[in-house]
Amino acid sequence: MRYAFFRAPDPAAVLAAFAAGPARHDPAAAFDARYPSGAEAGDVLDLLDELLLPLPDTGLVERTVWPPTTRSPTCFAVPGDPWTTGPWAHQLSPAARDLLARSPAGALRALRPYGQAPPAAALAVLPVLAALARRAAAAGEQLYYWLGAPPPSPPD
Repeated sequence: MRYAFFRAPDPAAVLAAFAAGPARHDPAAAFDARYPSGAEAGDVLDLLDELLLPLPDTGLVERTVWPPTTRSPTCFAVPGDPWTTGPWAHQLSPAARDLLARSPAGALRALRPYGQAPPAAALAVLPVLAALARRAAAAGEQLYYWLGAPPPSPPD
């Protein structure tokens, strides 16, 4: 699985771009996106959760934007169900965007989820995400997290 963080004006813009096709498998096709390399998605998300700890009642994810549905995922795997197959896109909370945008690099490097030193690759991603968050905040946009498979290969 690949993952990316991207910025977009609102969930409607994400839905429209994903419904059109290419952005569903590559958010950079429609948005300012960053694909962290060398860092596990879980490690980066743990760091973002740690960043939000001082803000009670603030979660990392505001809502799931893709797949578009009004129902929640179930515990049963249904063949072809987008909740099972992905890709998935989640809007990060505005608090996460704003805190990331205004955090100095030193504070980001000092994060220690669960009291443990995170992998260096995950820490290296944070300044890139902070810059993306600053661009999103300046444009009045939100941050999103995308998880999906690589785009399908063209037929031979």
